[in-house]
Amino acid sequence: MRIFYYCYGSAHSSVVAAAIHLGKLPTRRVPTISEICSLPDFDRSSDQCLGMVYYKGKDEWGNPVYTVGLGSRPAVACRTLQSMIHLMGNPEDFRFYNALDCLKMMGKVGGAISRRYGFPTLGRPLAAWGVKRSYSLLVALVERVKREVRVASEEHSG
Repeated sequence: MRIFYYCYGSAHSSVVAAAIHLGKLPTRRVPTISEICSLPDFDRSSDQCLGMVYYKGKDEWGNPVYTVGLGSRPAVACRTLQSMIHLMGNPEDFRFYNALDCLKMMGKVGGAISRRYGFPTLGRPLAAWGVKRSYSLLVALVERVKREVRVASEEHSG
């Protein structure tokens, strides 16, 4: 099964969700701003990266985990991707999860200041602070995804 976390630009919430999923960020405590900012791809993408899929690693069941930025119309982009996947193969092998909905306003504002308006020295720490404030929502998303993955893996193997 391929797991895709998506957000606007694959720079903040999807990157953090994938890091939580892969054990690169903790689930039992809120990471520091430094820990968030030290993720190699946190707040690093640009608008030219929209639609690009980034491989992040394999989870404990061997499922590849990706991030993707779907811009301002993620529902349309997801529908398009799922339609294409359906035409090409087994759509159950591809799972898309919206990480942007977990991010509260300050994280979105910080991300926009950094990426859209080009002020990363101001926006990056603000985005990381916003992620901290939203962290429990991101952990809850990842826990839900892992439950779904575990159930699907058990059904597939047994």
